[in-house]
Amino acid sequence: MGWFWGDSKSDPVNKLEPGLRDYLEQEQPDKYVPAGVNPTTPTPTQTSQPSDPAKPQVPAASLYQDGRYAHLWKTYRPPADIDENDGVRGAERVIEKHKERGDTVQRAAMENCALEHEALTYCFKTGNWRKQIEARLTLCSAENGTFSRCFTTQTKFLQALGYASSFNYDAEKEERIQMHADKLYHQMLDYEKRVEEAKAAGVEPPPMASLFHPEKQPPAEKKPGLEIPGGEPIPAGFKPSKPLQKLTPHERELEIRAHYAQLEQQKMYVEEAGPFMKTQDNAREKRREKAVSWFGETIGNWVS
Repeated sequence: MGWFWGDSKSDPVNKLEPGLRDYLEQEQPDKYVPAGVNPTTPTPTQTSQPSDPAKPQVPAASLYQDGRYAHLWKTYRPPADIDENDGVRGAERVIEKHKERGDTVQRAAMENCALEHEALTYCFKTGNWRKQIEARLTLCSAENGTFSRCFTTQTKFLQALGYASSFNYDAEKEERIQMHADKLYHQMLDYEKRVEEAKAAGVEPPPMASLFHPEKQPPAEKKPGLEIPGGEPIPAGFKPSKPLQKLTPHERELEIRAHYAQLEQQKMYVEEAGPFMKTQDNAREKRREKAVSWFGETIGNWVS
């Protein structure tokens, strides 16, 4: 009966060709898992590692390591982690960095405007019923305006100073830039306050120094035209977020510095994606040459 039932000691799969045997092994069904059992659930033999209570709840890029604003950073990944884990290269790496930078700059600006945001929140929630009704009717316009200007201007300062612009992540460098942006913003506010006090007292306002180049002495006499601290010239093709006439002198200087930082960022992106773009151009040229040899120059250039 061994011929009919087969020899239980021999494995008929071993008689197959190696290629067919490998294919059958790859195509065999997955191991059966009973319903209601999560295959990712650790077995009793697996021990879970307890979380480290001393580990901060926010990444090193955050200025507040005590866990504040953790919800703003929960989707953040440093560029070093993106490169190491995802293998993002060339143009894909540039696109990923561009998207990630915008979110990171806004999170840092929100942290720098924490007090202004807190004041806006308290405006809606605190006080007696009269104050709360008044807050809803006016939408807390004063607090809202203060916070909006803080967030917008702090974002500009961060961009102008190169926050989160490098492909090589450095937590200490990013923290220094974030703190410096906050410092420059409050220096700007302090100067505006001193100008208002001087006007109220009927005296000359204090000389205006550059925020980005404080070593430059302000001119003795005002020149005709728009005043820009540090004598910063208006670059060609410059498109500010608002007309320069509607901005304060320090805001004009900030717009120009952010413009130059954006140009530098674009240059760095092009250099990073350069090898990939060159490879794409070479591949496109080869496709064109092949299409021209098949269909002629007119059709070949069109289909490639």
